[in-house]
Amino acid sequence: MMRTNRWTVLFFLVAILVAQVGCGGAAKLPAYPDQSATATRAVEWMVSTFQNDDGGYAAFSGGANQEPSTVAATLDAMLALASAGYDPAVPVAGETATPYGYLTSHVDEVAEYASADGGQAGKLVLALIAAGVEPRIFPAIDGVESWNLVEVLRGHIDESTGAIGATDPFKQSLAMLGLAAAGEKVPESAIAWLESRQAASGSWDDGFGTADSADATGMAVMALLASGRESSSASLQAARNFLTAGEVARGWEYGPGLGASANSTAVVMEALSALGEDFYTGQSAWVKDGRSPLDMLLAFQGESGAFQADFGQGPFDDFYSTVQSIPAISGCSLLTSGKDGLACLLGR
Repeated sequence: MMRTNRWTVLFFLVAILVAQVGCGGAAKLPAYPDQSATATRAVEWMVSTFQNDDGGYAAFSGGANQEPSTVAATLDAMLALASAGYDPAVPVAGETATPYGYLTSHVDEVAEYASADGGQAGKLVLALIAAGVEPRIFPAIDGVESWNLVEVLRGHIDESTGAIGATDPFKQSLAMLGLAAAGEKVPESAIAWLESRQAASGSWDDGFGTADSADATGMAVMALLASGRESSSASLQAARNFLTAGEVARGWEYGPGLGASANSTAVVMEALSALGEDFYTGQSAWVKDGRSPLDMLLAFQGESGAFQADFGQGPFDDFYSTVQSIPAISGCSLLTSGKDGLACLLGR
């Protein structure tokens, strides 16, 4: 359960979606109508199967209304919805409540979540921006006053060390992405903090004892690019080399020997998109055993529309695999999605 738990602790989704300027310099997919349908099927499964009546989502649940909604899981869902072109403040698939409505109805929980660490604050800012909401004027309890979540995120910055309320590279990356998404300058000390944790292999660890983590590396790649590092920089070239060496027949693994998963493959695809890499054609440098990374990710989608996980007992439809895969199949990354939804997928 390590991969699912990792995203619950942090977030991301994800996801996963920041600026509202389209896909910029990221690789653009050709217009594949079937792939648009693939994203829609995944979204409809997610909403119909897992959205609670209050509009939120549970961190661990067997389905809708089985467990109380949490801020973290709801943000994952918002990021996925936005990446596929859905407004998280508008009902989907016959529902009446919305994820954004859940947040505005639970502002105390939102405040507690954002104050816990920089990774969570960064994820919250990312999700709000992806949803087209200004994070500097998030509604307060009475619906009139507001509070500045970007300032909450900035408040996590340790000027002496560069850590943004983070003890591991994944959370630091989320915090940096949140600052960049909000148009804030990421401190050079924060960039240095993240780069100083890069292993000799070019990878980053997950902060929980898993070295050479494709997920943590993919997030760090996006965070460094968002913060102004060029793709030609030593740290990003080393990370690219690690991802090249770490690609296996079905995609990428959370850690060596754990087996390829939709989650890890999706995060790496977002990093490749951010780097401007071709991850979707048959001529891609990332083709392995005749399949592109996009082909590999799509192979994890089940008949229901959900993306599947397998922890040793066989594949099953999985909420976190689905919310993490939806942004990746849009062809965008944490740097480049947002209100435009499937802009990268459709080649606009």
